Amino acid sequence: MPLILKILVPIALGAVIGYFTNDLAIRMLFRPRRPVFIGKWRLPFTPGIIPKNQSRIAKAVANAVSGRLFTSGDLIEQIKGSAAKEEIAGRLTDAVFGPDVTLRSLTAFAVPGVSAGSEPAVLPEAEEPPVSEPEPEDFSPFEETDGTGQETGDEPAKALPEGKTFTGAADKVGAYVADLAVKKLNAADLHIVIEDMVWEGIQEYRKNPLIALFLNEAAVDTICDKVEGALRSYMQDKGRDLLRDLVTQEARATADRPLCEIAEDVGLKRERVEKALNRTLDRFAEQFGASFSEKTDIAGIVQKKIEEMDAAQLEELVMSVMKKELQAVINLGALLGAVIGAINILF
Repeated sequence: MPLILKILVPIALGAVIGYFTNDLAIRMLFRPRRPVFIGKWRLPFTPGIIPKNQSRIAKAVANAVSGRLFTSGDLIEQIKGSAAKEEIAGRLTDAVFGPDVTLRSLTAFAVPGVSAGSEPAVLPEAEEPPVSEPEPEDFSPFEETDGTGQETGDEPAKALPEGKTFTGAADKVGAYVADLAVKKLNAADLHIVIEDMVWEGIQEYRKNPLIALFLNEAAVDTICDKVEGALRSYMQDKGRDLLRDLVTQEARATADRPLCEIAEDVGLKRERVEKALNRTLDRFAEQFGASFSEKTDIAGIVQKKIEEMDAAQLEELVMSVMKKELQAVINLGALLGAVIGAINILF
C-alpha cells in the first residue's frame, strides 16, 4: 500500500467512525421512541433516553423554570417595565380625556345590553331581591322603586312585586345624597348656628332702645327655636324630595358631559392622571406578582405540558433550539476520530 494511503486511510476511517458514532448517540437520545421487543425480551436502550425519562426530565425542567427562570420578582419587573403597562395607562388616560367619552358611555360599555343614549338602565328583575333597604352608608347604585323612579318609602323593602324595576345610578345618587343631608341635619346642633346668624342680623336694629327691648335674649332664643323646628320639619317633609330631584337631575346631566370637561372642572391634568395610573399599575403588579406565584402552579403547568408531548414533538422542540450545537458535537466527533486515526499511524 502506498505510504500516502497508509496515512490517509486511518485518519479517514477515524473521522467517519467518530462522525457516525456521535450522530448515532445523539439520535439515540430520542429514538427509538417506543420500546422494541424480541419476544418478551426488550432490547437495551429502547426507548431512547429522553422518551424513557420524559417524566423525570419534565419535572426537572418545571422546577428550574418556576424556581429560577420565572419567579414572582421576574414577573413583577416584567410587568412594571413592559410597554404594555405604558399603553394601558395611556389608553385609560385617553378614555378620561377623550372628547366623546362620558360616564353614560362608560356605563354602556361596562353593563351588557345598556345603550349609551338610554335613560338610567333598567336591569332584569332579580330572582331574589334584597329583603331590606340599605342605610345610606351601604350605598348601592340600584334601588327598588314603584316603576316611576320614586322610592317606595322608608319602610323596609319587601319582595319585589311583578312589574317593578330597579332604577339607574343617578336616581340612587339623588336618594343617597338627600337621605344623607337629612340625617346630618338631624344630627347637627342647628340652634347655635341659627342663633349666631340671628344675633348678627339684628345687631343694627338693636341700636334702637325700643327694638332692643323686644329683641332680648329670650325673644331671640324663641325665634331660633321656631326657625330650627321649621327648618327640620321642611327638610324632613319636602327638603328630601327637593334635594333628591336636584341631585338626580344634576347626576343625569353630568353623565352626558365629556369626562375631559369634568376633569378640567376639578383641576385634573392629563399628566397627573397618567402618572397616577402608572403608579397604580405598579402597585397592582407588585401585589399581583406575589399572589400569582403563590396561587398558580407554574411548575405543574410546565411539567404537564412536557409530559403530554409525544416523542416526535419533544425531538422537534429540542432540535429547533439546539440543532447547530448538536451538529457541532457530531463534527467534533469526526475531528477527534481523525486525530485518533493519525495517532494510530505512529504506533
